[in-house]
Amino acid sequence: MQGKPTARIIVVSDRVHGGDREDSATPVAKMLLAGAGFHVASAQVVPEGAEAVSAALDEAIAAGTNLILTCGGTGLGPSNLTPEATQERITTRLHGVETQILLTGLEHSDRAALCRGVVGLTSREPGGSLIANAPGSRGGTADTLAVVLSLWPSIAEWLV
Repeated sequence: MQGKPTARIIVVSDRVHGGDREDSATPVAKMLLAGAGFHVASAQVVPEGAEAVSAALDEAIAAGTNLILTCGGTGLGPSNLTPEATQERITTRLHGVETQILLTGLEHSDRAALCRGVVGLTSREPGGSLIANAPGSRGGTADTLAVVLSLWPSIAEWLV
């Protein structure tokens, strides 16, 4: 791999975007990603809904970001459309990784079962991105990255 892999964090939350809630996911994500050798290209907060999430994902993909982590927008609310926006951009869904994230999350919280997060590749060719949807909580973000980062060396073989 040439240089450090790049990561982008996209926080999906109406309350964080509106300033009504503190972003608790980004600090955890930045720490874990940096500790795994990633350069965090950017972190941004967008409101819930398909349009804002889609635009942020498209921007990250166009920038050639290796790992795109979304935090939030995976729950049961009507505007929690992060998984749907992600599915439109991936060519290969990684169901086993999703299951491993679920099992890891359930070790810490029964609420992990309510996350509808998707994990997948935008392409299986060099230059593709891995997109992983995490819950917007510190714990959900940490659980998601624990799994994704443990598998990153094997995934990176196909993307770079």
